[in-house]
Amino acid sequence: MPPAVNHLLVWFSIGALLLALPLAFNIASRLQAEARMRAEVERMTQEVNAAETKLAGLRAALGYARSEAFAEEWARVRARWSKDGEVIVVPPMMRKPSHLWWESFLK
Repeated sequence: MPPAVNHLLVWFSIGALLLALPLAFNIASRLQAEARMRAEVERMTQEVNAAETKLAGLRAALGYARSEAFAEEWARVRARWSKDGEVIVVPPMMRKPSHLWWESFLK
């Protein structure tokens, strides 16, 4: 090969490398952006799963709150209601002592 063709091939190769460098940087930045997006998608998927689990729990609690079992528990425990023929027994409240136990020792 003549020397002129060798020089032309060298300059052509250098030019091709210079043109390929921005493309390589572009590919690298796109790969980094894709990795960030995949991580974000994974985080959001976990958030959605947690929200769906919480929603299922809330729906179960709502279903229980609308049930007859909840209404009867509330009526018997909180409101202290009874059915016909039943007698409610309420234990007496414990009174607080009028003085502290250690005050007896100081007298």
